Amino acid sequence: MAKLENDHFSEGMTIVEDVVQLELFVPADNPDLAFKEDNSSLELPLFSLSKNKDIRIREFTRGGRFVRIVPSVVGAATQFDKDLLIYAVSKIVQAREEGRPISRRIRIKTFPFLEATRRSQGGAAYTRVVETCMRLKGTTLVTNVKSTEEESTEGFGFLDDFKVTRRTKNGKGAIEVEVTISEWLYRATLANDILTLNPEYFSLSQPLERRLAELARKHCGDKAFWKIGIDLLHEKTGSQQTPRRFKQELKGIIAANRLPDYRVTLDEANGRCDVVFLTKNTRKLLAEMVKGPNAAWLQRVAMPAITQP
Repeated sequence: MAKLENDHFSEGMTIVEDVVQLELFVPADNPDLAFKEDNSSLELPLFSLSKNKDIRIREFTRGGRFVRIVPSVVGAATQFDKDLLIYAVSKIVQAREEGRPISRRIRIKTFPFLEATRRSQGGAAYTRVVETCMRLKGTTLVTNVKSTEEESTEGFGFLDDFKVTRRTKNGKGAIEVEVTISEWLYRATLANDILTLNPEYFSLSQPLERRLAELARKHCGDKAFWKIGIDLLHEKTGSQQTPRRFKQELKGIIAANRLPDYRVTLDEANGRCDVVFLTKNTRKLLAEMVKGPNAAWLQRVAMPAITQP
């Protein structure tokens, strides 16, 4: 058995008769987890926003980059299925920072995963984990979006494979699974092409809310605000709603004001409709409203949002 040497992505890998085998990464049972998500998943509408089975083929093209999402017969991976990938990436990052061996083949215990991502721990949740793995493995991405400095057109699933290693008594659910995340995602993780998510993200119950929180984290970040046209936002979310229905749902999200770290408002002046994300850091926002180059505009747009009850 020969070990791979001098390879940036060799952690946890061995070669047996010229076939690469992945050693199993068993993360520590540490509840203090900083949640991480890769930048491509934050930026691109890779996951279905539907709460029902979605077998549509979707495509997104912008600035020379394209991605085609092809679901399997069990349906496309959803915005909520993504939680398993976020959890896996976060565990890998945590172990790497602590100097422990890592691999993209990872054991996930269902109860800690459910608890960390603020899900129900009832019996049906253990069955849904298996369904999540099926959709993540079955959904195929074809894209030229690079996860490191390498650029090529690739086709892959979110998971290379999965295995239920401990089942519930009825045999339908998983107490423990082993999954192998895609090399595309693993490369991004090792290259630190990731951002930290607020844990309150997992409290958002609507797929579009979660998608907006991701886009705000990616584009607004630590800035005071981010402005985007509603048509482009519609495209970036991956929503399959009509523009009219999308705007209606967006207004409901604005009124509920549940997004962590950011408020959202509409600017419909000058015959167009822009969506504006505002930091909930009032000090930073007020400083920009007083001295920033867009102070007058920001005062007009932001004041009604930050003074609402």
